[in-house]
Amino acid sequence: MAVIRERTRVFNQPVGVVRADAGSADIGRAVSNVAATFQQIAFREAAEDAQKKGIEIAEAVEEKKLRTINPETGKPEAFKAPKGFGRIASAAYQSVIDKRYEDSIGTELRVKAQEIALKYQYDPESYDEVMSNYIGQMANGAEGKYKTFVETTGAKFLALTKLNIQERVASRSRQNAASSILTGISTSQDDAYSVARAGGFIARENEEVSEAQAIHDREFANAQNGVSSALLKVGADQTASRQLKQSIALGAVEYLLSGTANKSERNAIDLAIRTRGNQMSGLPKGLQEKVKSLLAYVEPANIEAVLRHSSVVSSDYNAVEQDQIQQASNLAKLRARELELTLPDTIDTLLTTSSLNASDAFASDETYSIQAGLNLTNDLYTSVQTKLNQRFLSDESYSRSEREGDLRDARQNLLRPYLIQAAAEGNVEEFRIALVSNNPEDMSKLSLKQRTFISEIYNTDFFDPNEDTGFAREVLSANINQIRQQRDREALRFEVAQSVTEAATAAESNALRDEEFNSLVAKIRGSIGPNGLTADQGTSELNRLNKFRAFGEVTTFAARANSRSLNNLAAYVDSRGKREGMSPDVVAAGNRILETTDDVDAVVSKINGLRATVASEEAQMKDAIELRNNSIRILGGGGNANDKADRDIAQEMLDNASIDLAQFNQLPDTQRAAALSIMKSVPPQGLIDKLDQIGSGLQVANAEQYLDLFAALSNDPTETGVFISRFGNAISPKDAQLLTDIHQIRLATGGSVNEIATTLVERQSDPKSRVNMDVVLNKMTPTAYALDQVDDPIIAEELASVVEYMALTGKSASQINSVLSSTVDSKYAKSRFIADPRFPAGSIKRSRYSLEAVFPEKDDRNAFVTRVNEQLPSGYSLIPNLDADEKRVMLVPDESTAGLNYFAYFVDEGEELRPLIIEQDGQPMWPTFDRSDIADHMANKASQLDAKLKKQEARQQEIFEMQEPDYIEKKYEEINKGLLE
Repeated sequence: MAVIRERTRVFNQPVGVVRADAGSADIGRAVSNVAATFQQIAFREAAEDAQKKGIEIAEAVEEKKLRTINPETGKPEAFKAPKGFGRIASAAYQSVIDKRYEDSIGTELRVKAQEIALKYQYDPESYDEVMSNYIGQMANGAEGKYKTFVETTGAKFLALTKLNIQERVASRSRQNAASSILTGISTSQDDAYSVARAGGFIARENEEVSEAQAIHDREFANAQNGVSSALLKVGADQTASRQLKQSIALGAVEYLLSGTANKSERNAIDLAIRTRGNQMSGLPKGLQEKVKSLLAYVEPANIEAVLRHSSVVSSDYNAVEQDQIQQASNLAKLRARELELTLPDTIDTLLTTSSLNASDAFASDETYSIQAGLNLTNDLYTSVQTKLNQRFLSDESYSRSEREGDLRDARQNLLRPYLIQAAAEGNVEEFRIALVSNNPEDMSKLSLKQRTFISEIYNTDFFDPNEDTGFAREVLSANINQIRQQRDREALRFEVAQSVTEAATAAESNALRDEEFNSLVAKIRGSIGPNGLTADQGTSELNRLNKFRAFGEVTTFAARANSRSLNNLAAYVDSRGKREGMSPDVVAAGNRILETTDDVDAVVSKINGLRATVASEEAQMKDAIELRNNSIRILGGGGNANDKADRDIAQEMLDNASIDLAQFNQLPDTQRAAALSIMKSVPPQGLIDKLDQIGSGLQVANAEQYLDLFAALSNDPTETGVFISRFGNAISPKDAQLLTDIHQIRLATGGSVNEIATTLVERQSDPKSRVNMDVVLNKMTPTAYALDQVDDPIIAEELASVVEYMALTGKSASQINSVLSSTVDSKYAKSRFIADPRFPAGSIKRSRYSLEAVFPEKDDRNAFVTRVNEQLPSGYSLIPNLDADEKRVMLVPDESTAGLNYFAYFVDEGEELRPLIIEQDGQPMWPTFDRSDIADHMANKASQLDAKLKKQEARQQEIFEMQEPDYIEKKYEEINKGLLE
């Protein structure tokens, strides 16, 4: 709809009062009202726009201008409204600027307050000073309300933040105070433990409380103050008291245990703690009072911890005590053994030995000596018990009641010396009662040694409470004087026995002088009487002394006798001098022995023991000489590869020289040269074993080293240029071929020896390999194929395994034939001086025992030929002189005897071989020859090699400036090592 507006009518009238008609007046008022309304709306909208614009401009002002005070106006830099702003816009602008100024100032004060507070978080005064200065700097230059705002807001932040710091300081002080109390308690626990460990839990004279208790009371009071001031939680004081008491109790336990004499007293302390003092009778009185002081600190809350600590500490003492007991037992056993060796095996001997043990045990100040003596005596009883049991089982006439009686006598003989020694300590009646009752309450008046004895005797086998209590009462029924008299008599008996034992030791080595012997005899005889030895005891000691003087005669004779002479001496003494046909020195020694003692059986036993020792030494000497000779023979090149004994000797030679073939390439030159000299003479068994393992597909460490040695020794050139194998029959032809294949494949591929060996071994069991073998051998068996090639059934049987192996591993017929031919040529070589009636490979000149095979080195063969010729009768020679009409001699190998021998045959006019039988000392004799014929040559060769090796070694030391001791000739036992080092 169109807006209809009223038109304005204009009249030309004089200026003055306008008069309108009534209608116009109403309309005018209406228009005026509308106009006023529109004007108000327009003004309001303009004001809103102006306010909005002022706010937007004020909000866009940079933050830094809000906090920058204009020095001329004293107001923020951003306060001045932009040009063109009216009153409303300016007011809005100012309001926003003021608000943002206040927020900015508040933010800056808050951040700065936090920054300064972190630096002085426990120093409120320093914080106040620094923050006040900063607020003053912020207010500097501001005027009016802005300055007032900065100062008021800053003061508020300063007051609040300082209050927080003050509260923090107060809180920290309380925490420090609480920590100080707790630290003091913790430190005092260690102090209380150390003080108690030194005995400070026991109050000294004129002290109301002990040092440890004073520490407890001080720290407990501090903890109570902490609880009262709320520094510590409620109950912290009681906790501190419990901790301090436990520390004192632990230290007190260690102190008490350190003063115990034995395990029994330590166990008694544990019992007293566990029963809270209700059972303390097992403790000495002096210890009881100290334990009571400990119990003041033992509470339900810590008793288990105290007992655990006691157990741990006791175990250490028990271990040390056990070591001491063992050492004392060993010493006592040694002394008892010395005595036992000089005593006969009788019940009286037990009493003497037990007296020795008891005297030593009670003479010592250490209580563990008593336990050690009882342990040793218990071993004696066990030995007696075993012997009596064996007798009971083997002797039908020995009844059970007799056995029980003998056991009882043995126990009481062992027990008596201990009862006397213990009773001699005093309080005989109390000791007797306590021994029978074994009640700790009855032991309060006893000495430590008596208590220890009662405690330990019940742990032995030679005290039976059911049977031996009456015997103990009988022994202890005497008064103290009688007891001590018995002890002194036992001491005298022991002293005499000990003197005889020492003299016997000297007499056995023929070192007892006559005056010493006579003096001791007089002492023994003078000791016989009511207060000393019985007549039987005196006679027994004299006989023991004389027996060992006779032993001295035996020892003197044995020093220059062989086993045969000792055997003759035993026979002469055993016959009591009636055996005839003995040498003068045997008769003289035998008569001196028989004049000294009547104990012929003991002397004969002694002689036989020495004879066995001498015979053993003679056998060792013989073995050593044989080893020496064999070592020289092998080192000189005279070893036999087919003889395992020689291979073992070669291995022993290498072992003695510390030569490990697994490290052969790393050995010094001299050791490698020496090892090769041995291995060329005879391969060591250790090498053979390793090669067998490789050929079986087993994993062998450093297999390459062993295979390198095989390659060198299986194809070794001689001085004549012929290549031979040094292994003889030690390695079968099949295994030799397998090892050769492994070596060749390894050289071609660089593969692992063990992996190659495993592959070849597995290939032999592959079904396809069987098919291939049938094709290569033309369906012949390996033996038949070999026989077809070599035309010798024995050789064919030997080489069949080679044929089979090569066919199974893919070799061609031509390769097999080549190996068979070369094997026959090397193992059954033609020899100039050999005639083998087996006709190997169809020729009498071939033999596996050709001189070339048995003596690979030319100088050895020449020496052997020369030695044979020297021993042949005139007109016979290996190399006949036709002009002298000499007959040709041929050597026929024979292995039917021990080792290889060559029998001498000669070629007669009919070109037939005949045994060369000659006459020697009127008896027919068939000359035979073996390696021993050139033993001198081999020894000389070994000596030359030894000198050469030592010269090389000396040169090597000179080059490297090595300072080594001069070469010292070794005994024959060390000749191997000496030759190889």
